[in-house]
Amino acid sequence: MEWMTAAITPSTRVVAVTWVHSSTGVKLPIRRMADALAPLNAGRDPGDRALLCVDGVHGLGVEDEAVAQLGCDFFVAGCHKWLFGPRGTGLVWGAPSAWRQASHTIPTFSNPRDPGGLNTPGGFHSFEHRWALTEAFDFHQAIGSGKVAARIRTLNRQLKKGLAAIRGVRLHTPMEESVSSGLICFDVVAMAPRTVVARLRARGIIATVTPYADQYARLASGLLNSPEEVEATLAAVRAL
Repeated sequence: MEWMTAAITPSTRVVAVTWVHSSTGVKLPIRRMADALAPLNAGRDPGDRALLCVDGVHGLGVEDEAVAQLGCDFFVAGCHKWLFGPRGTGLVWGAPSAWRQASHTIPTFSNPRDPGGLNTPGGFHSFEHRWALTEAFDFHQAIGSGKVAARIRTLNRQLKKGLAAIRGVRLHTPMEESVSSGLICFDVVAMAPRTVVARLRARGIIATVTPYADQYARLASGLLNSPEEVEATLAAVRAL
């Protein structure tokens, strides 16, 4: 973690990172980063701590790690992706010590006696979305995060190995599961990523293009996919 700690100065107040990068599928070791940051914060006053803030949208609902176990101060994620919640839903989790360093910017209409309520903006709330989100969490909890993570790992291992074996395909997501998760980014030689995605879509397979300067084709095997669907996807890539 020297690359991170070397960049932290006495004036650093926030270390903001992404758990699983949507540009490459690379997963960062958040727990190790939190452990490396702890000694630097140990000698600081509470208001001078460097808070570890995590964008966790592509880890929540995929990884078998409770947010509180990651060691971060704040964890922010949308809930419409791997959790299958409605679009427009999300959450902000904060450690008790971190909430004390945060201040709200919009008056709340919620219960101001707890951090969540104090930092929830006023206005008419999307109750239907919140109720549906409860169902999404219940669905995952009924299965168990360990089983969810194991299935997603198994399907994506199958997909990565299959892609790596196809001539002309180059993986950008690591094969090692300690540094990868549910997203798989790849190139097909002499074919633009948007062309890859369009041709797969014509075969009934949904892929996307990474919306960044370096663009790759991107696939993801989720909880609701099957090994047979992975094999069908690999067959479609071979036929490009």
